[in-house]
Amino acid sequence: MEIVYRVSKKRSLFILTDLLLIVASYAISYVLRFYPDLGQHLFLLDTIHFILLLFPYLFTFYIFQIYRIIWEYSNINDVYKLGLANVAGFLLFIFIVFVLRLNYSRLVFILTFFFILIGTIFYRVLIRDYFSKRRNRNNHKEKAGEGVLTERRILIAGAGEAGRTILAELSREGLGKNVVGFIDDDPLKIGKILNGKKIFDNTGNVDKVAADNNVDEVLIAMPSAGSEVINRMVTHIRRTAKDISIKTLPSIIELLGKRPLIGSLRSISIDDLLGREEVKVDVAGIEKNYKDKVVLVTGAGGSIGAEICKQLLNFKIKKLIAIDRSEFTLYTLIKEIQRDMGYLGYKPDIIYRVVDIKDSHLMDKVYSETRPDTVFHAAAHKHVPLMEYNEAEAFRNNVGGTLQLLNLSKKHKVDKFVLVSTDKSVYPVSVMGVTKRIAELVTLYYHNEKGLSTAIVRFGNVIGSRGSVIPLFQEQIKSGGPVTVTHRDMKRFFMTIPEASILVINASVYSKGGEIFVLDMGKQHRVLDIARNLIRFYGYEPGKDIEIVFTGLRPGEKLYEELFYKKECMRETENEKILILDSRGEDYNKAAIEKLLGMDLDDVYGYDAKSIRCFMKQFVAEYDFNNLHECKDDGSKLVN
Repeated sequence: MEIVYRVSKKRSLFILTDLLLIVASYAISYVLRFYPDLGQHLFLLDTIHFILLLFPYLFTFYIFQIYRIIWEYSNINDVYKLGLANVAGFLLFIFIVFVLRLNYSRLVFILTFFFILIGTIFYRVLIRDYFSKRRNRNNHKEKAGEGVLTERRILIAGAGEAGRTILAELSREGLGKNVVGFIDDDPLKIGKILNGKKIFDNTGNVDKVAADNNVDEVLIAMPSAGSEVINRMVTHIRRTAKDISIKTLPSIIELLGKRPLIGSLRSISIDDLLGREEVKVDVAGIEKNYKDKVVLVTGAGGSIGAEICKQLLNFKIKKLIAIDRSEFTLYTLIKEIQRDMGYLGYKPDIIYRVVDIKDSHLMDKVYSETRPDTVFHAAAHKHVPLMEYNEAEAFRNNVGGTLQLLNLSKKHKVDKFVLVSTDKSVYPVSVMGVTKRIAELVTLYYHNEKGLSTAIVRFGNVIGSRGSVIPLFQEQIKSGGPVTVTHRDMKRFFMTIPEASILVINASVYSKGGEIFVLDMGKQHRVLDIARNLIRFYGYEPGKDIEIVFTGLRPGEKLYEELFYKKECMRETENEKILILDSRGEDYNKAAIEKLLGMDLDDVYGYDAKSIRCFMKQFVAEYDFNNLHECKDDGSKLVN
């Protein structure tokens, strides 16, 4: 009852204030019009004139529900609504005057309209501003009480829409006063004022602006900025002040969801310095293909699989089936998806299953229960040196698991099967690489011989994936070194996990069946240079503060990687980052694959390493390994 009374009291105060404002507006307009001869037109101030003026405004305010708006939390749409109610009230007043043929001064009621319009909006805006500032002060005190550093001086790099939005979100959190201003590379913006904050200079002078304004934190609000821009800014800042915190917005690809920008800010990372490029994707095409579809993702707890799951949820899919044999990585995925669920705008059906793709009975049950339209097969053993000593498991999982999924996809009439492959499948020298190449060939076989619509997407290293070199370097630097590099001349392709994942999804949209897509990874980076840049990123000098040690190539490693075979013809697609290889020239060993389909794949665990390698050589003639000359046979006993 007390809450209802308080609301009713507030509403009454607004009505009373509007009544007084309307009366005052009319009286002031009368004075302005007839001064100094005020006495000659006193009949215009009688009761009937005031009543006929009050009624239209109060009536339209009621119809437009102006008194139901909580003005302490109002926004621009509420102001537009109030303005429209004022116009409607004025038109209704004119209509009444015309119908009743009343004697009103036209100038008086026009002036009255403008005074009422300005007055009713102005005092409500003041109320909104007062309560907003009071909330900000309270937030500020609460954050200070929680030990949050609310006195940090913040510089925002990027005076575009993202920068403006971050300033607005900081202001709502009570931190607007902490922002000293902006920097931006648009020369037309420099020196201007954006939402009360000055745009000081371009990003090339970030160090000078930061020093002049005692900046503690730089927020890079430039989601489309490439790694060169971010590298330059970080270098300038670190050159003058190592203690300045640098945070950035993720790339455009990572911002496909609807999370608040302030919540998306994260500390600058090697991803931003190395692999950040502007990647464009066909968002409309992806949503058209995947809206209301059921999608199954294997390896859903892995780096690429998890990101594919999270990206797919941005396109209004009907159901997601996330498959992984690791309960921990699947649990991690669940937490990440639940964190972002509120920003999706819809509630998808998500099924998590702890299943090994080699388990035929469980996987068949999953297919039967969920009836997927599309399968993204990202599950695989990927650690190159480790698989050199686990040949049987690599073959059983990477080849046998793929075969089983292809068979189930055919059996359950899946519309599209997408294999996530690797550059290590090209001219392979490792067990991991050759097993992924065989997985490619059997995927092509299922399209050509069994009519299953398949697509293969091949790409190189992703930054930050488990087992990749960059997390290892970071651990070594934090431990004081040394940083271990296998070879001075080793080179690798690199792409961020979100970019690779969304491009895999985008490539699948272009598939009509049987294609091999290759992601344009840009230039290859020398691993030694990455190690040096990473050491400098942490504020150390390579060779002086942190040593770099060369350990030699590990088993199965190459000095550089390739993305396609020389016999493969490369063509462009609608997306410049996605290339398509003409797979019609693929000469897979049909007889060997058909024998493979008839064998008990668990038998592979009973054979020695050399026999398994020789057996895989039957499928991939380009497979090159050191002990090939020691093979006594072609490994054909494995299919007998």
